[in-house]
Amino acid sequence: MVDIAEDSSSFQFVLSPKPTSATLLYLIKRYKWASIEELNKLNQIEVCPKAMELTHTIAQRISSDGGGALIIDYGHNGIVSDSLQAIRNHKFVHILDNPGSADLSAYVDFAAIRHAADEASDNVTVHGPISQSQLLGFLGINFRAEALLQNCDEAQAESLRTGYWRLVGDGEAPFWEGPDEQTPIGMGTRYQAMAIVNKKQGVPVPFQQ
Repeated sequence: MVDIAEDSSSFQFVLSPKPTSATLLYLIKRYKWASIEELNKLNQIEVCPKAMELTHTIAQRISSDGGGALIIDYGHNGIVSDSLQAIRNHKFVHILDNPGSADLSAYVDFAAIRHAADEASDNVTVHGPISQSQLLGFLGINFRAEALLQNCDEAQAESLRTGYWRLVGDGEAPFWEGPDEQTPIGMGTRYQAMAIVNKKQGVPVPFQQ
């Protein structure tokens, strides 16, 4: 939980003196979804109750009305342990430092989303996650990039290669010759994609492999 620090000028994390409603409902549920081997490797677990609730609502809607949902974000296909971070002016800061002045982010637990959807309805199927690079590859980004590069000038080509790498690459772009601080960083493997669909819809194309 969050409490006021001893000097009364900042906040600090503290342990709850007894189980809270959140731990009893969501943490225990996440424990049940995990394997013993997975749990034995961890000292802490990040749980996102809102993601569980929203997935439950989406899955029920898809079950009754058809259609599907495509979820893309950075995360893991398993328990997330220590991803919550705060960034201010492109630098990492403490999560509780001057609340409201930094961007907070955390990895998505795609395994929890899958379990929440399966628990919500027997009429939906969950596919993935697969990497963003795989998703876009199956949708034809490589052919599209090649076609565009054949009909553009050098400046446009550089922009295309940079944008392509950011979407499907992994780490720093090997072709980059500009300033180091502007080196394109590929997010193709960091971002994951998952689909939740009504069973009547079949398997979405990118997930058929």
